[in-house]
Amino acid sequence: MKRLIYALIPLILTILSFLILWQTFSNPHSDKYNGEEIYPFSKGNAQAEIRENISSQLEYFANGYEKRDLENLDKFCKRLISKENILILGTMPTEIYSGYESASELIRTDWLYWGDVSFLMDFANISVKDSVAWISTIGYVEFDMSRFLVLPLRFSGLMVNEDSIWKFQQMQFQFDLDNMKILITIILLLLISIALFIHFVVILTKTVLKRKIKDL
Repeated sequence: MKRLIYALIPLILTILSFLILWQTFSNPHSDKYNGEEIYPFSKGNAQAEIRENISSQLEYFANGYEKRDLENLDKFCKRLISKENILILGTMPTEIYSGYESASELIRTDWLYWGDVSFLMDFANISVKDSVAWISTIGYVEFDMSRFLVLPLRFSGLMVNEDSIWKFQQMQFQFDLDNMKILITIILLLLISIALFIHFVVILTKTVLKRKIKDL
């Protein structure tokens, strides 16, 4: 009976870990993609005409990430990215891209290796002060490596009006994940490792003792 319990504990913890991990990767904003006029971060204070101009740029940005046409990369960057003070923060800690060329390279690698990205640009938060605009919205990425790996995103940025064209000076991509669930999963996996290690030590100890008894 004890052996059965010892065997079941790691199995139960493993199943529980996968269930929590599965919930962690679920899209917390799935209800926002039904076509209704829902602003996940509020609408913002942009006036109608300015909002329309910025929205046009945001739609162009979203279409670029959906089509991932590398032949259009140079045109895409020239239309959307400022050559002054551009900074992009990626989803990973080391992904900090400063400068126009570096920003262009990030977009190129995203299009090549990331996957299909969809942004909810129609209902983005757009707030404006003079010639500066703050935008934020949600999205998700369906990775090329696995159609089962779909992660929710938060996207935010700072745009400036350069010769009547709104361009990005700052962008931030962020996975919209529940870090507490990830922490719980790590703890459970650690407990599984400890339980398996203890089980291994117990079996090894019993085996050694049996051999010693036989030798006597």
